[in-house]
Amino acid sequence: MIHIDGSYGEGGGQILRSALALSIITGRPFVIDNIRASRKKPGLRPQHRACVKAAAAISGAEVKGAEIGSLRLQFSPGSPRSGTFRFEVGTAGATGLVLQTVYLPLSLARNASRVRITGGTHVPMAPCYHYLSLVFTPMISLMGLDLKVNLIRWGFYPVGGGEIEAKINPVKELRPLWLLEDFRPSRIEALSVVAESLPKHISKRQALRLQRGLEALGIDHQVRSLRVKSSGPGTMVFVLAESESSRAGFTAIGIKGKPAEVVAEEALGALTIFLETGAPVDEHLADQLILPAALAAGETRYRTSRITRHLLTNLWVIRHFLEIDFEIHGREGTPGEIVIRGGLT
Repeated sequence: MIHIDGSYGEGGGQILRSALALSIITGRPFVIDNIRASRKKPGLRPQHRACVKAAAAISGAEVKGAEIGSLRLQFSPGSPRSGTFRFEVGTAGATGLVLQTVYLPLSLARNASRVRITGGTHVPMAPCYHYLSLVFTPMISLMGLDLKVNLIRWGFYPVGGGEIEAKINPVKELRPLWLLEDFRPSRIEALSVVAESLPKHISKRQALRLQRGLEALGIDHQVRSLRVKSSGPGTMVFVLAESESSRAGFTAIGIKGKPAEVVAEEALGALTIFLETGAPVDEHLADQLILPAALAAGETRYRTSRITRHLLTNLWVIRHFLEIDFEIHGREGTPGEIVIRGGLT
């Protein structure tokens, strides 16, 4: 039984999600204590419980301690099994984080799987649907993974009510990845979205600020505006930057009282900082590539715009389950290079 301190490092839900995925893949049970112990609302929240339930459903796991607020969880998995699954977060909790808990184990199952997840599709502090679709899935496909996602319904914070669908095909060969060359964007696409329950001018103001900011960068670009049906009010800006070999994405979520221009400026600011580093992998993708890189036989190398505590904590979790070697060239909070020598044995 592997024992994990959930308060280590970044101390958030990613420790639990990575442990769940790796436990199913390796067949090794674990106990995690101090789950999110330093958070304002410590322990399991609905979003994290949804991840536990999803992981249990795809593996027939025995679970103890999966109650809201629980600081301790025991998880004993079976083998990953393909099928058709439906998971409900029950709040505006991120559908993308539930998907990222189960996609790797299901990729290693014998047959294809379909997964539907309801909850938040565009919420703070999580990969939104557009990041999953336009950055995450194309980049992991370079490693041999075959994941396709579709947006069924929009779900903004704080109401949620959105839904995504994913088709996950069995992996034929999990390959290492090298991304070391400077990021030179060939095009940038920006999207300004507002729920139909909110005034049209919000999306237009977001789009105008995006247009002005991208013109100042002098890069070929396109800006689109959308009004969408959703269960509750919400706005979102997403900026996709694409080079010959890589993609990066930047999301900003509107909340009550935040001007539309500020929402656009948040995404533009993140894009500008990323481009200044010249790194081909944004800080969020750098963290998300860690798990497949640890499973791929061979050496993965990539440069990231920022080494985060989230990434370092994720590596710490992985080493509980897999014997991998890794190198971090750079300091937390700065650009750097990640080297992972992995392989599932």
